[in-house]
Amino acid sequence: MDIGDFQRRLDEIRAWRKLELSNARMLAENHESGNEVSYLCRAWTMMIYAHCDQSLKLIAKEYLSFLKEHPRSDYDYNTVWLCFFGKEAIRHISDNRYGLVGSETVEAKDRFISNIGGREVFDSANFSYKLLRFFTDWILQVSFDCGNYKAFCKTLKEKRDAIAHGEEIRIQRVEDCISWHDPAISMIDSLADASIDAALRHDVTT
Repeated sequence: MDIGDFQRRLDEIRAWRKLELSNARMLAENHESGNEVSYLCRAWTMMIYAHCDQSLKLIAKEYLSFLKEHPRSDYDYNTVWLCFFGKEAIRHISDNRYGLVGSETVEAKDRFISNIGGREVFDSANFSYKLLRFFTDWILQVSFDCGNYKAFCKTLKEKRDAIAHGEEIRIQRVEDCISWHDPAISMIDSLADASIDAALRHDVTT
């Protein structure tokens, strides 16, 4: 995978999601019935949450795939590995995994990235502010201002969880959904752009 492939893949990840979210917005804005608008807004809210969750994880997976082929000099491989697998290595006294600690070989870095990209990390949690911060700071290790999205993540997750659990949540105003829609688009674009910027920087040095 070269930088062009990586950028095209991230463009694909975000393009159809942005289109689908825009279609959901258009449907809600074009209905006048209160019951229909409430239903469409609930569906729209669930869609915003789902696309934020999957965009974050897919962008990170693509970046890790790029990182395997283009090692990054300032990527903290060891600390990430210790965070995810250090306890496991101690608990199971795995010489093979424990032996990776401190290693700077190409083989060790490749195994680090393969382990980080496993189900233990990507399937362990759903979208939230904490997950966003964890992925950007620890997995992507990119410059990204998570604080700008803290309130957005918190309120979106609260509303999504209530809807998903079958609680009687009514969203009567399209404007309420727009307050999540616009930050979601901004976040997805900013994540992709930050990852591309990081890839461009370390691709030049390898």
